[in-house]
Amino acid sequence: MVGQRYVDHPAVRKICFTGSTEVGRTVMAGCAQQIKRVTLELGGKSPNIFFADVCQEDDDFFDKAIEGFVMFALNQGEVCTCPSRALIQESIYDKFMERALKRVAAIKQANPLDPTTMIGAQVSSEQLEKILSYIDIGRKEGAELLTGGKRAQLGGELDGGYYVEPTVFKGHNRMRIFQEEIFGPVVSVTTFKNESDALEIANDTLYGLGAGLWTRDVNRCHSLGRGIQAGRVWINCYHAYPAHAAFGGYKQSGIGRETHSMMLDHYQQTKNLLVSYSPKKLGFF
Repeated sequence: MVGQRYVDHPAVRKICFTGSTEVGRTVMAGCAQQIKRVTLELGGKSPNIFFADVCQEDDDFFDKAIEGFVMFALNQGEVCTCPSRALIQESIYDKFMERALKRVAAIKQANPLDPTTMIGAQVSSEQLEKILSYIDIGRKEGAELLTGGKRAQLGGELDGGYYVEPTVFKGHNRMRIFQEEIFGPVVSVTTFKNESDALEIANDTLYGLGAGLWTRDVNRCHSLGRGIQAGRVWINCYHAYPAHAAFGGYKQSGIGRETHSMMLDHYQQTKNLLVSYSPKKLGFF
């Protein structure tokens, strides 16, 4: 493989890898053989947290929060920061999910060349089968299937394409569908009682790439945002990628940062030139 050649070749002094955590371990192990510098942007299982006050008014903000939930289907869920775990405060669960499931049902899944299409096909048959296998795992774990859960049949020339229905499960955070990266349009939903409960569930993962936080309380935005173990926490938004904002993960989501001036440090080394301008010896010997 070309990637392995880069890792092994002594002329390549630095590796920057974006991909799965599993492959990232292999890359890092290869770099360790030569003490080669490496940065890794790996997988994620990002929590998207919705507090009760988002339902305080039936206004634009509430509508925006509903769209934030449905962001799990953006790019067919094939995004490392996909908000694939949704944490809903239990007091608003029924009201929130009633609206959210209607929005999921309104997703247009069709020909990706149609500009009105909202979700297209998965990248490969291998990825399709992986997603469908996780949907089957969710059923076997006892998760409640709220919508979707099968290969989409669109008919016509698209019939047989790698399309998966946007899928929503309800379960608990110890299930595999909550803990393992699926990389598809599948979101696993659970509830929480209060801030400390939300933070505990959000951080109960091997990953730490992204997270979402939705609330009208500005103090909660800052305090909980700092407590979430993720390199990027979106507050009252999701999937905003400004070019100047540092991007990278905690824990098994990788090491190093991208898209910020601090990224340059990964490609440079500090050197000292210690120059004496005196012709005299030091006099020690």
